Amino acid sequence: MNADVPGWEGSVGPFPSQYGQPHVYARDVHSGAGNCVCGQALGARRHVQAAPGVPIPDSSR
Repeated sequence: MNADVPGWEGSVGPFPSQYGQPHVYARDVHSGAGNCVCGQALGARRHVQAAPGVPIPDSSR
């Protein structure tokens, strides 16, 4: 992974214009289901990591 992946830097998740491309999961604090700011669950294919340097658990895929 590298800094070209939205959310990789860790301080800011993907911006709305980046929601459709692969990005690091960024939990929406207003989501009761724990979805990403893009509206998808952790295991969605567009999420490349759970956090910078943290893989998506197999149980979530």
